[in-house]
Amino acid sequence: MPSLTALRAFDAAARLGSFKDAAEVLNVSATAVSHHIRGLEAQIGVALFVRGTRQVSLTAAGRELSEATASAFSRIETTLDALSLSEKTLTISATPAFAALWLAPRIGSFEAQYPDVNVKTISSTERVDFRRDKTVDVAIRYGSDGVSELDSPLALKERFMAYGSAEYIERLQDLSEAQFISTAWVEKNLKRASWVDWFAAGDMQPPKKAAFREFLHEHEVLQAGLAGQGLILLSDVLAGYVVSRRWLQPYRPEIHFEGLAYCSLCSAERKDSIKVRDFISWLVAEAKN
Repeated sequence: MPSLTALRAFDAAARLGSFKDAAEVLNVSATAVSHHIRGLEAQIGVALFVRGTRQVSLTAAGRELSEATASAFSRIETTLDALSLSEKTLTISATPAFAALWLAPRIGSFEAQYPDVNVKTISSTERVDFRRDKTVDVAIRYGSDGVSELDSPLALKERFMAYGSAEYIERLQDLSEAQFISTAWVEKNLKRASWVDWFAAGDMQPPKKAAFREFLHEHEVLQAGLAGQGLILLSDVLAGYVVSRRWLQPYRPEIHFEGLAYCSLCSAERKDSIKVRDFISWLVAEAKN
């Protein structure tokens, strides 16, 4: 194969019809362009240009090679642009609750540290098959122990606690008067967290006429708590941000029970990507705060 430099010189001269103009585009001398093209012609044994006084024109063989080099260099440039764009877009697949309650309030700090990275979040509870789905860079799942070919650098353990707005807790004189709000667990394969567990952790029995309410999603439970509708049972991982802002506060924080963990997963081929390494480092650091 001829050298890439010679082919590049030929392609520029063929497009511009001038060795001088090609030299300016390539930031080399016109003599260097002429030298590369003469070497190319000698190597393949075919004249590629008809030399004129002020310009050059392609021979039939030159036109045929020009079509090939133009197509090849165009494909290379398109591929490089796509790869560059891909490296600047970080696609995160996270469970809806984690995406809404943990990631969304914090992701701004990652974007501030890495302004060149465009973050895209996909909310899903489905397991990501990294062998088939090449669009996802990092997946954050609940209750995942990881698989042998996957890395799990994040293992964010949770505890379930009771929370309420300051106003609601202040006016709650008797626990029997409380509205107990929790999440209806749709996923049957995961350990269920309920108020029964909370009362057991506190060595108590639920009030005989206790009022219980369930929502399908954790963020709905959180909103009910923010609205002062009752005590909510929620993971301290998901409640952490609103508690840090004092929008909710723990109710009897000495009572709690262990939940599962949120794990970050990525394929072996993605873990060495700069954007993935930066995100995982940020994620682990944020999880410690």
